[in-house]
Amino acid sequence: MIDFIPSKAKGLILGLILLIVALGASIFGLIQLASAAVGPWLVLWVALPTIGFPLALMVGYQLYGLLTACYKLDRDGFYLAWGLVREQIPLASIVELIPLPDLGRKIKPGLGLQWPGCIIGHVEDEALGEIEFFATKGHEGMLLISSQERRLVISPPDLEAFQQAFVNVNQLGSLERIRAMSQRPVFISTRLWADRIARTLLLSGLILPLLLLGYISFIAQSLPDQVPFGFNSEGIPGTLVPPGRLMFLPLAGGFCWMIDFIVGVWFYRREREQVLAYTIWAVAVLVGGLFWGAALYLLKAQ
Repeated sequence: MIDFIPSKAKGLILGLILLIVALGASIFGLIQLASAAVGPWLVLWVALPTIGFPLALMVGYQLYGLLTACYKLDRDGFYLAWGLVREQIPLASIVELIPLPDLGRKIKPGLGLQWPGCIIGHVEDEALGEIEFFATKGHEGMLLISSQERRLVISPPDLEAFQQAFVNVNQLGSLERIRAMSQRPVFISTRLWADRIARTLLLSGLILPLLLLGYISFIAQSLPDQVPFGFNSEGIPGTLVPPGRLMFLPLAGGFCWMIDFIVGVWFYRREREQVLAYTIWAVAVLVGGLFWGAALYLLKAQ
């Protein structure tokens, strides 16, 4: 088997910068919320962690994919590994390899989380059909693999070397007929979202902190300059703080949901552990309800 590792330095450097910016903005927003009064700036301080933490999570996943990216060729097929994505195409079903510059027109993926050095996504082309990108180079360094089942765009470190290797393994002949395989992360699979129990638990756990965030934002103008936050050992609301700090409650609830979602998805992949995934997602719903209870109790005690 011949390994072809795409160039990764540019994508990793830019991705790390984006990750640091997203995390930095989120932390800065949380720090500002700790002492924020009700006003126009409160919206910004809430938006920074609300957008920044999920963005950092998505960038982190893309970086993981980039770190593990690899293309392979052997006498039986072509193989792609990119994070949790796996592609396996029998060599006999590959129709042609086309360097993208030879098409005479540019093809690029649609909108999505990508940056120079990490080009991920898909596009529906009128002539070629659906094309999926797993590349680290621009148009000049891309290669289209067209098979009977799918079309992938990759960026091997040396286009000519990859094409020659493909010719060589074809000449050797196949040892066994492998099956075509296309594996994607479970959290974007139709199997997860078609599961009524999983869908109900996940959406319920997400809606609770979002509703709490909207509720606190709606009543923020009517709150006094100081509100209770936290409880003493007897369960009585304690220290008075600026009302902006109440935003920590829905944000913390959303963060807990995000962690439970990731952990649950990890277990959901294996059918025998799906009950455990349901339990974890149910805990997220319970936690969201607890944050609602804490917020209402604190607001009532003001």
